[in-house]
Amino acid sequence: MMMSISERAATEMKRYIDERGEPNLAIRVFVQGACGCGSAQYGMGLEDEFTPEEETFDLHGVKFVVDPDSVEYLEGAEIDYRDGLMGKGFTIANPTRVTSGCGCGGH
Repeated sequence: MMMSISERAATEMKRYIDERGEPNLAIRVFVQGACGCGSAQYGMGLEDEFTPEEETFDLHGVKFVVDPDSVEYLEGAEIDYRDGLMGKGFTIANPTRVTSGCGCGGH
């Protein structure tokens, strides 16, 4: 998996998992609403169960799981953590994919 995560995001994810007291939790990264032109909406959640078909890997000490359908859309994705005037939270950006202006009629 060629996805990256900033150190700040990894630190926040580890803290979030530690607060739950379940060290075996992984971060599930997934794609919703993907269509043929490459446009996709990204999401994340906590997961403690996954199948052998799903890809699991560690980045900066955080375990991730990705379903087979989402893998291609997450190639080149960058996860970061923002803390600013407009709020704080995780962001997923993928400079290699179209994020708006879907031309295939799928959205």
